Amino acid sequence: MKTTKKTTRHTAIQLRDDSRLRCSIVYGNVARFITGLMGKIALVDDGSLIGYHIVNGNRERAFLFRADESAGRQKISGIFPAVRLLVSTRSRFRAGKLLAFLNLCSESGLSLEAFPDDCFLRLNAMLEGRGCSESTMLKMMHECQS
Repeated sequence: MKTTKKTTRHTAIQLRDDSRLRCSIVYGNVARFITGLMGKIALVDDGSLIGYHIVNGNRERAFLFRADESAGRQKISGIFPAVRLLVSTRSRFRAGKLLAFLNLCSESGLSLEAFPDDCFLRLNAMLEGRGCSESTMLKMMHECQS
């Protein structure tokens, strides 16, 4: 009888830190790093929740996605394969709001890994609105737990 070895699938995330382009992981756990042609590449396990931040000149974007090879539909520059995109910002202001929220979650000890994806879709909608504070976003996430 032949046994098959279960392998963990990974998502590759390009990290950069030069004068023109900065790409970094701002939330989530990295399984390991490898060396790539344009800098380090982070490998994250399938199913991991990842916050990714890109600064390209004056343009700034932030994403929150679940690395999931089987359900990934969205392509994000610097990430392979496609991922399940949960939150996406297109301005410096909204990216800053998302980064501050993720920082607040880390400081308060709130792990976002177990939250259902629907909560993050609500978070994305909140980020698109006006006057949304980090504490309001955190309160909404706590309500999702109940």
